[in-house]
Amino acid sequence: MAGKYSEVIEKYCKESDIEIPTGFYRHSASHIAVVRLDLEKPKLVAKTFFKKTDLNYYLKNLVVENKEIQNIAKVLDFKSNKEYLVGKDRKPNEL
Repeated sequence: MAGKYSEVIEKYCKESDIEIPTGFYRHSASHIAVVRLDLEKPKLVAKTFFKKTDLNYYLKNLVVENKEIQNIAKVLDFKSNKEYLVGKDRKPNEL
């Protein structure tokens, strides 16, 4: 694991009791991270994003496990220090 965003994301996940997949450590992280909320336990997505267009593509094609919940994911932008909730419409809404 290398880079400042990798360390910041890992710290955030540990403090928030978010599962970190082993694939997260394979590459250095970009500033946009996604946490899946539709799983049994909140889980970080191994891939992080640099461009919002790539993030939007990922969210649009995300297969939701639990269709009963309102918020399927949380987007964390560690560069601008903002958090977003993603509802069933697949659009990030700033908190």
